[in-house]
Amino acid sequence: MTSLIGAWKKTLAWARSRAWIALALLAGCRGVPVQVSPQSPALRFSGRVDWREPSGPRIAWGGSALTVRFTGTSLGIRLLDLPKYEEAAPNRFRFSVDGAPFRDLYIGEGPLLYRIAEGLPRGEHVLRLEKETEPAVGETQLLGLELDPGARLLPAPPAPPRRIEFIGDSGLTGFGIEGKNAQCSFNAETQRASLTWGALTAQALGAEASFVAFSGKGVTVNYGNDPTPPLPQLYTRTLPHRDDAPWNFSSWTPDAVVIQLGANDFWKEHPGEERFRDAYRALVTDIRGHYPQAHIVCVLGSGVSDTHPKDVQARTRVRELLSGLVDTLRQQGDPRVHFAEVPANREDEGLGCLWHPSRKTHQRTAEQMTPLLREWLGW
Repeated sequence: MTSLIGAWKKTLAWARSRAWIALALLAGCRGVPVQVSPQSPALRFSGRVDWREPSGPRIAWGGSALTVRFTGTSLGIRLLDLPKYEEAAPNRFRFSVDGAPFRDLYIGEGPLLYRIAEGLPRGEHVLRLEKETEPAVGETQLLGLELDPGARLLPAPPAPPRRIEFIGDSGLTGFGIEGKNAQCSFNAETQRASLTWGALTAQALGAEASFVAFSGKGVTVNYGNDPTPPLPQLYTRTLPHRDDAPWNFSSWTPDAVVIQLGANDFWKEHPGEERFRDAYRALVTDIRGHYPQAHIVCVLGSGVSDTHPKDVQARTRVRELLSGLVDTLRQQGDPRVHFAEVPANREDEGLGCLWHPSRKTHQRTAEQMTPLLREWLGW
C-alpha cells in the first residue's frame, strides 16, 4: 500500500511538472512585453524637460509633448503625477496615434500604466502625447513604455526645423478656453494649451513650439500680488517650481521668441512706468543674450483692457510702454525686435472662464499673428 501511495505521488509530481512546463512554453510563445526605458534616446520631447532623475524625465510647462515611433499592435505608457503645488486638479494630456483624432488622458494618482493604443495593425506607428494643463497643476514624470512582445522602439520622426518659444501668462496657457462663459472658475477640463493662439500659430507655420507660460504671472507684479516669483525669474528654469533646475539655453535655439505679458502687472493699479519698463527690458535683454539671432516679438494681448482696472487705462499704458521700448531698442541697433498689438476681447466672441479669451478670440489672434511672424521670419 505504501509503495502504491509513493508511486501515485511521483506520478502526480510528474504531471504537475509537465503542466508547469506546458504553461511556461505557452507563455514563451506569447512572449513577454517589451519594457522601454524612459531615458531612451529614441524618444523625442518638445518643450522643456528635466532629465536629472534616473527614474524618468519630468515636464511641467503646458504644451510640452512626446513623440514616439514603435512597432507592434499596442502601446502602454507609465506616468506619475507628482505632488501638487497649487491646483488640486489632475494633469490633462491629449494623445494621437498615427494622426487619428486626439483623445484626452487624465493622470491619476500614483505610478500607473495607461494602455493608450491597442488593436493596431502590425507595422510602424507614431504616438503624439501633449500636456494640456499648465505648471500650476503640477509636474508629470515619464516612467517608461510597454510594447508588444518582440516589438521595437524606433527613432522618432525628426522635429520641424522651425522653432518658436512663447513666454506668457494665462493668455498662453489656455486658461478657461473651453469654458461656457466668464463665470466659471479654473479647472483642468476647461484648460487646453493646444487651442491657444500660440499653438495654432506654430502649427500654421510648421514650427515646433515651446511654452514658458504660467497663469497669474507678470513682469513685475503677479495677479493678486502673489509673492511667488514673476515670469522673468521662472524663464531660466526647466521646471518653474524648482530653482535647482536651470534651463540649458544651448539645448534648443528658437528662431523667434514671442512675449505676451503685462495683464497681471496691471491687475489692480499701475505698477509704475519705470519699474515695468525696466523689468520688461531686462527680460528682453536676457533673451537676446541667450539667442543673439532670434526675432523677439513683444505682444499686447487681448486680455489687457482700458476698462479694467477702473481709471488706469491699462491697455493704453501697456501699448505706450511696449511700443516705446521696441522703438528704443531698434534705434539702438536691434532690428530683430518687434511690437504687435492684438485687439482686445470682443463681446461677439464670448469669454472663457474668469473673463479670459475664448476659443474664437485665440483663433482670431492666430490668424493675425501668423502672417506677421511669417513676414518677419521670412517663412
